[in-house]
Amino acid sequence: MQQWVQTWGQSHTALSAFSFAGGCRTIRLVMRTAISGTAIRVRLSNAFGREAVVLGGVSAARCDENGVLTGDSVDLDAPAFLPAGTAETTGEGALRLAPGGFFCVSVCVNGGALQSGNLMNNAKALMMRGDRRHSIFPDDLPRFKDSLQSLACGVLRMKLPHPIPLFETVELLNGDGASSIVVFGDSLSQQGFWVNPFEARIRAAFPGRYSVINRSIGGNRVLRDSSPVFPLKGFYGVRSLNRLGNDVLRYDDITHAVLEVGVNDVLQFGTISGRSNEKPDIDILTQGIFSMAADMRAKGIRVMGTTLPYLIDHIDGTKEKSDLVDQVNEALRANADAFDALLDLGAIIADPDKPQHAKREYLGGDKLHFNEKGGDAVANAVDLGFFRAG
Repeated sequence: MQQWVQTWGQSHTALSAFSFAGGCRTIRLVMRTAISGTAIRVRLSNAFGREAVVLGGVSAARCDENGVLTGDSVDLDAPAFLPAGTAETTGEGALRLAPGGFFCVSVCVNGGALQSGNLMNNAKALMMRGDRRHSIFPDDLPRFKDSLQSLACGVLRMKLPHPIPLFETVELLNGDGASSIVVFGDSLSQQGFWVNPFEARIRAAFPGRYSVINRSIGGNRVLRDSSPVFPLKGFYGVRSLNRLGNDVLRYDDITHAVLEVGVNDVLQFGTISGRSNEKPDIDILTQGIFSMAADMRAKGIRVMGTTLPYLIDHIDGTKEKSDLVDQVNEALRANADAFDALLDLGAIIADPDKPQHAKREYLGGDKLHFNEKGGDAVANAVDLGFFRAG
């Protein structure tokens, strides 16, 4: 039986300072599929835009890892306009892909600022002048904003993926019984340090069977939307309780999920990211996490929950907040049957010699997010047997 299966996707939020100005250009999104397909369709989103996006056409083709076309392009029926606050799925087009193959989707944008998207590092977004959908050889226009992003990352001692606007989901028509695993989380997952090596393990262990879809938003909270006092308005997105429906439950191809949420509810209050009165009630926070797991399980999705990492060494970390992390983790461990499995992320990266601290060698420069070593430790701790069941 054939069904539409996600091969790539992202959650949308306001790109804020990372948005793209209006003008005639082509965006080429270059991806590698973990599953096979005979046809393709694409969901484009302007959900957090403030003006309509004018589209000049959408096409897809096989390519190499740099976006150089290696096959003929197929045009996909697409709307001429994408009004602010909306998303639409294109018509389907025939495109035969094998697991492991690179392909791209090229969208011509004739007008309108691109203000809705996310920051991801599991695909490459190339920007070209004019309508270059069918150009074999792409280029990539440099942006001053990208230089500013690199500078800001150096100052903040953290790594932010580059922005990908407009694209929300790429699906393939699959007849080989494939399905998808969704990672629903915050920047701990969005940055890709553990999700990307986890995806590589899944690809090697289950060739052609699963796509791993990273639907995480940096700064995202369970109980509150992006704070109105935060300078990057809307950048941290809609609370995970409210975005679960669009980002997970609306899809029928998801069989497994990793639910990694909660750290920002604890971290942000009393900072530039959130008011002091936004301190979470631990019972309400954990019940919110349990309710999301219940909603996914009710849809037949097997859910792996995660505990929270320690954050006391971060610039916004405090002893009070680390005590809250302990309380959240105690509740998650005591109610592990709310999930089908529990990944004790907090314990994986904890420093056994320093209570409430993470191992320094597992953290990046901001002393909160994982580096490559920490990401590998988390990815390698995931029991792949969980994905053999169901």
